[in-house]
Amino acid sequence: MPDMREKSTSNSAPSSHFEYKDVLDAHSWVVEREQNYVISPDSDGFLSSLLLTSHLGGRVVGFYDGKLALIKKDIAAEDCIFIDVDINRPNIRSVGHHMVTYNKRLTPPNFHYPVSCIQPNVIRGFDGKSDFQKKYPFGTVHLLIGLLHTAQMLRPLPENALWPLLFTDGVWNNLFGYTENCIEWTNYLGINHATHPLNPIFCSSKHSFYEIMLGLNDFLRMRDTFNAAGYVPFGGVYQIGGRNLRTGDKLRISNSKGEPINIELSGKLYAIHETEKLRIEQFVTALSRYVDWKYDPTAWTWDDLRLLKFSKGDFSGRSLNNATYLEMMNNNPLSLAMTDGQNIEHTLETLDVLV
Repeated sequence: MPDMREKSTSNSAPSSHFEYKDVLDAHSWVVEREQNYVISPDSDGFLSSLLLTSHLGGRVVGFYDGKLALIKKDIAAEDCIFIDVDINRPNIRSVGHHMVTYNKRLTPPNFHYPVSCIQPNVIRGFDGKSDFQKKYPFGTVHLLIGLLHTAQMLRPLPENALWPLLFTDGVWNNLFGYTENCIEWTNYLGINHATHPLNPIFCSSKHSFYEIMLGLNDFLRMRDTFNAAGYVPFGGVYQIGGRNLRTGDKLRISNSKGEPINIELSGKLYAIHETEKLRIEQFVTALSRYVDWKYDPTAWTWDDLRLLKFSKGDFSGRSLNNATYLEMMNNNPLSLAMTDGQNIEHTLETLDVLV
């Protein structure tokens, strides 16, 4: 593993545009071939993994949802790249985009994101206390597309890539709910320039507003064909109620209590339940047709997984301020995500340890 403590993309005077080359210089591992990936189990994690495995090789070896991790046996976390996940460890590489800084004036010694995580909000010096409404509004996959393009490793995107790239992480909602912020980030990331690979599909005048609605509606109906249904009798819930529950783009590996679900124990190791595996494989295959990033089933791990359980905390019922933030950081959280300007969800290694 490279010594990542020597490099950082954080600085006191952030650039007016995203410095792709500087990020690649500091975190060259993001475009290295044949890497192991642990991903978030949702559409952004799936799309990002399709992009990386189809262009760089490597394999998906696990999943992390903030409450637990499933990682292939005999593979150490420090030998993986966590995708669409913000891991706060100096020896764990990750790419994420959630707001993780509460107050930029406070610099706890165990805040490791500038060192080990490609994190656009940290790169820009944004914090939740002052800049929450300015936070990054796109997905991890959009950031990775720009990085692979800069490294001259990206194939051209087909026109149909528009639909999953608008859908993932609710980008289509952000465009109209937080229009000013989305325009500002579009310019900062260089998407407004003709040379950016997302420009032809995000900045084209080909589609009317009505045509965009129709295209997204078709994509949403496709997603709904993969909604989970039923119950797995071994104790893991396969779907939790509600006829309007739309889960086609997600693999749920834990419930609201942090208990593992949708997995099976085989000896001392675990496997994603076969029904869920098939459902997600079908959804990922459908995604691959939109973006022309081939799904290779041999590059994705669904069994022989070790289970790591963590504790999830937040600031519900207590005030988030400088003192309580530092108190949380003293507990050395594994990952962070600000859900609004007054709350930070955080993961603690009170049960198992990732490294």
